[in-house]
This record gives sequence, structure tokens and C-alpha cells, in this order.
Amino acid sequence: MSWLLTQYGVELEINTTPFGTAPTWAPVCDGFNNISKNVNEQVQEFFFLCGKGWGSSEVTGARPVLTLTGVRKIGDAAQEYIFSTQYKFLNGRKTQLRKSTMNADGTIQRETLNVTLQNLQDIGGNTTDGASISVEFAQNGPPIVETLAAGGTVTVTSVAGASVVGTTVLTAVPTFPDAGCKYVWKVGNTTDAPAAAAGDILTDWNDFSNGATYQIATGTKVTVAMVNVATYACVSSGNVTVVAKAAGA
Repeated sequence: MSWLLTQYGVELEINTTPFGTAPTWAPVCDGFNNISKNVNEQVQEFFFLCGKGWGSSEVTGARPVLTLTGVRKIGDAAQEYIFSTQYKFLNGRKTQLRKSTMNADGTIQRETLNVTLQNLQDIGGNTTDGASISVEFAQNGPPIVETLAAGGTVTVTSVAGASVVGTTVLTAVPTFPDAGCKYVWKVGNTTDAPAAAAGDILTDWNDFSNGATYQIATGTKVTVAMVNVATYACVSSGNVTVVAKAAGA
């Protein structure tokens, strides 16, 4: 089975502590709405005697550049880091970027790139518009390419809401779905949790907002599933018995 690769099916993460003891990966998504890539290949053309006038070419190198544009979102971890480097030079503009996409067999291809942040624009547009932004991630050297197993398990927790009776806060771990995936959910009853086996098509499930507050009765069983954004095929899932805020609690 084949499916369309959408741009929102590409997962990007930036290391916001490139010189720390361990990387801190922040999702590059909020505020960005366009991705483009220029491979910048170095091509040499040759016209050898034996070609009798016909030429040939060789790709002898490349300097890929990934360009993101969008609008400024104050407080987003990735954007705050990116635009904090605009008056820095040399190593102050260097970090790592991870790009993950889903393969046809459900595994994930993850590329870790050493990059230079260049051509930063953090404001622009009409006075009532969101401030236009752009950044280029210029690749330094070859990527580290890994193939990761998709899915695993989804761990769902329920805690009583903070103030409103009958509410619960539902949280799924991992916090962010795998590349090319999103979370969906469904409410069952006090006996059965909705079934979501790997490969099931869950088109009638609703999008899940991780860490949000929901109005659901105590004892109700809820299932959260990770699905491919194009096919809605279930990758993994988990369920929980709801704990809602009780009256007087």
C-alpha cells in the first residue's frame, strides 16, 4: 500500500543545547508552515574525445539546505533557540537537526544532520499580520541515517481535573507521536476500552490533544492510538480507566 507524504508528516527536531553534555531535542513545527530543500549539487561536465561531441556529467559534491518559513511564535522552544543565534557567528550558529519520515514498511528513517543556521529573518509583514520568519539549515557533512522501529507502546494516564467536577486530564507518552503519525482517541464504557490493534484503520476516531482536560466520568475506559496521518492505520495504542474530579474533592 502506498500513501501521500505530506509536509506535516515530516518530523523535525533541533538540538537547543549543542554544546551541552547531552542533546536537548525540541520539535520544529509550531509557527512553521512551509518546508523546501535545495540539494545544491556540485556538477562537473566533461566532453571527452571518445564521446564524439557528446558530454557526460558527474556529481562531485553537495551542500543541502533546508529552508523553513512561517510566522513568529514567542515562547516556542525551537524558535526561541533559533532566533537567539541571529547575532552570533561561527560555532554560535551551529547545532544538530533531526529529520524523520515514515517508510513504506512502517519503520522510520531518521537523519541527524550537523547544520549551520543562516539567513535568519525574525520579523516582516503588515502591522496586523503575524511576523514573517525564515531560517535556512545548511548541512555540514553527511547525515547519520538510522532506521527505527515505529510505534512500541503508548502509555496513557488519567488524573482528576483541577477545578471542574467530572473532568480528567489525559496524557499520552511518548509526548510526540512518531514521524508521519498523530494521536487519536475514543471513549468506551466502564467495561470495555475501544479496540485498536496494529494495522486497524481508525478513521472514525477523533484527534487527541495530549495533556488536555476532558469531561469524562470516573471509571470510563479510554483508548489513545498512534496512527499514520495518511492511512489512519494504527501503529500502537494504550488505554486507561478515567479518574475524574469528584464533588467536594
